[in-house]
Parts: sequence; C-alpha cells; structure tokens
Amino acid sequence: MKRLLLMIIAVMLSGCAATLPDKINLNPILENQPAGVYPPALDIFVDSKDDRFEKHVVTYSFKNEPSIMLFNQVAPQIMLAERLTDGLSQQGLTRVGRSTITVTIAIEEMMVTVTKTKSGLLYNSAARSRLRLTVNNNGSILTKDYNREASKETATKPDIPDLEAMLNVQLSDVIEKILGDGQVREAIRGKM
Repeated sequence: MKRLLLMIIAVMLSGCAATLPDKINLNPILENQPAGVYPPALDIFVDSKDDRFEKHVVTYSFKNEPSIMLFNQVAPQIMLAERLTDGLSQQGLTRVGRSTITVTIAIEEMMVTVTKTKSGLLYNSAARSRLRLTVNNNGSILTKDYNREASKETATKPDIPDLEAMLNVQLSDVIEKILGDGQVREAIRGKM
C-alpha cells in the first residue's frame, strides 16, 4: 500500500511540471549615488548595444530535449543604459541626446544556462556576463571590460526568479563598479 501511494505521488509530481514564462524580467538594483562627483553643467550621451549573436538570456538545455530559450521583457542593452544613466545623473551629469562625451555599454555575453549534471540528479545553473564600457571624450577613448561568472547546483529545476537573481547580482555589481571607477570618472571629466 505504501509503495502504491509513493508511486502515485511520484507520478503526480512528475506530471505537474510548471510551464515556463515566455520572458524574464531582469532588474538590477543600484545603490543611491553620491551627488557632486562631476562638475556642474557637464553633459553626457549614454549609448548601448547588444553584440551577442543570440539575444536570449536564459537557456534550458537538457540531453534528448529541445532547448528552451527565454528573452528579457526589455532589451537588456536598453535596461543597462537606463540604469547607468540614472547612476551618472545622480552623480551630477546631465543626459543629452548628443554630446562630445559618449559612454557606450556593450553586451558581449549575458546568459544563464541550465543543464543537468553528469549524474543527471542535479541541475546546474551557470550565469555569465561580459560587458564592455567605452568612454569617448572628444576623441580620447577609454575601454574597460567587466566579466562576471557564477554557478549553482540544485536538486530541482531552478525557478525563473532564481535565474533572474543570478544575472541581476552580476549586472548590479558591474554598474556599481563602473559608477565608482576612478578611471571612468577621469575619462568623463577629460583628465585621461
């Protein structure tokens, strides 16, 4: 009787696989930035681009199953440019449509891949972000790369909020590093 009950529960649980949403919602959080980092009346244009071949941000890839790919609700490069602009504005810069100072954030890689381990018993979630920042101030150019990686193993298929959190932590960290980077600040001020 107990075996029968356990088998029924196992069948019910395996048949209750949750459906995945079509899109995820990345939302990196920024700390409040100090005011007065930049001199008054300094304007800036923030641009963004997505240099990835594949534009999705989550891939479920299991042996003998078709891959499932999820996109972000907002184009990731637009979301990153907005966050960067918000932080730079808090620090004292004025955002304009065109300026002699252009900051470009480019996504080279941004992905969480979910696979099963070799044993097939665990799920491995591997997140990787590679972003490139370019500051062009009247022809003087500074380029910096920001790379982040994280992985996590779980006994159950990871939920979407867990995957979003993995990338959100990486993206928040990168934006905070950019906003606090002395070289970036000097490049924007024109003191490279």
